[in-house]
Amino acid sequence: MQERLFQGEYVSSNRMLYTPSEFAKSNLMYLQEIGELKAKKTHTSKRQNLDSFLFFYVKEGSGTLDYGGREYTVKSGDCVFINCKNPYLHRTSEDLWALEWIHFNGESMLPIYLKYVERGGQPVFRPDSGLEPEKIWTNIDETARSSDYIRDIRINEYLSTLITFLMSFSWNPEAAQVSNNSKTIMNLKDYLDLHYSEKISLDMLADMFLVNKYSLSRGFKEQYGTSIINYLLITRITHAKQMLRFTDETVEEIGSRCGITPLYYFSRIFKQIEGISPLEYRMQWK
Repeated sequence: MQERLFQGEYVSSNRMLYTPSEFAKSNLMYLQEIGELKAKKTHTSKRQNLDSFLFFYVKEGSGTLDYGGREYTVKSGDCVFINCKNPYLHRTSEDLWALEWIHFNGESMLPIYLKYVERGGQPVFRPDSGLEPEKIWTNIDETARSSDYIRDIRINEYLSTLITFLMSFSWNPEAAQVSNNSKTIMNLKDYLDLHYSEKISLDMLADMFLVNKYSLSRGFKEQYGTSIINYLLITRITHAKQMLRFTDETVEEIGSRCGITPLYYFSRIFKQIEGISPLEYRMQWK
């Protein structure tokens, strides 16, 4: 753990960089960084390709967030939740802001974020009051600074509370369909979920959905936080695991039914994702 107080020309920032245990990184939702800042002057922060998810709550003032090809106005009382793999930019307005933030991650975070987006969850939302996000932030901050020997377990508990809080604002079906492009991307995901076993290429999908394949790829990643190819691969492996556990089909048959052939390639991809071979996975769950 590191703790630093940043006093710069543009911001006053009390920040803690947190180093979770290997156990936490492998098994829990874990903290990466937590802090609070108060802007002294208007400034802009721009980042991308961070292996992290960001939540922050604006306590005072206002600013803007550029994310997913849109600009959002963010005011006192608003919350922000984004996948930092995607490019994002936030800047203060003349009404300088103060905010509290949390960078965090975990093996389950990408599926959770995808579900949040699928249900219509927005990068910026406004709870009825700031009491709950402030309480969650304070609990995580105090725990991270403590010497509690089960600190990572407690942080996981509070991050779970944060996820429950976030998901309670995710059901916005009208927001999930704000544009024809959003509808197209949602239809594409539904298609992949149903036709994962078939031969699929970006060119074929572009022809099917009448969208340039580069625009289709970019739109899918902006909406779901992962590439089309990676989503398709994870979907196939998930179905393969189900068949390995609950059917007597051979490994080769399962790979073929999930759209990953020949056998050696299926075995290699499965091991790359799960850490063990398909046969070893089957034996573990017998």
